[in-house]
Amino acid sequence: MKGLMLNQWYSVNKSFWGYLVLSVVIMGVLLIAQQDMLLTVATFIPIIFMVTPAFEVLKNETMSGWNKFVLALPLKRSQIVRSHFLFFVMLMFVGIIISVGVFVVAEFISEGIWTNAVTNSILNGIGLALILGLVAYPLTYHLGTEKSDMVLMLSVLVAIGSYFLGSFIFNWVFNNYTIAPLQNLDLDFLFSAAFALVSFVLFFLSYVITNQIYRKKEF
Repeated sequence: MKGLMLNQWYSVNKSFWGYLVLSVVIMGVLLIAQQDMLLTVATFIPIIFMVTPAFEVLKNETMSGWNKFVLALPLKRSQIVRSHFLFFVMLMFVGIIISVGVFVVAEFISEGIWTNAVTNSILNGIGLALILGLVAYPLTYHLGTEKSDMVLMLSVLVAIGSYFLGSFIFNWVFNNYTIAPLQNLDLDFLFSAAFALVSFVLFFLSYVITNQIYRKKEF
């Protein structure tokens, strides 16, 4: 498992550093503007950018022929799939650390940057990134890396659509029903936390489905 993930890291480490620098620069520009909408976008940038190299791994493995060679190694197919999902999660955590770190520094320099909305936006960013992964992995394994660009675009649309659909359902429920234990809570935080949690559960189910797809796949 460790060897698989190291191989993935070496295949995309240049992209990783490029996205890291780019995300920090864009965040810096957006933070200087200090507008609520731009601050919200700034929280998403590193989380979304940092998971992008994880999708490049599958394409690189196909181009180099590693996807066929790895099957000759004494490994279970489930370990190969798991390594891809774990690599994705690790990159997502790096994105979270960058987002939190930059905002902490910005808060130290200019007070009032870190608000409850920033916390909620980071949770929303985590949810969006997980939806990207839970859609992209099973579809890429099923359709092949030749269609990975189309799959990634579809994943983005599904992630954005899921966010707005989830927000609509959440507001509809709270506007039409009284849920006494939740009335005194911050509803924005409650939605963001629920969105991230549901996305994580679906991400795990996606791993199970992807595993089944890969077991039946013939090369």
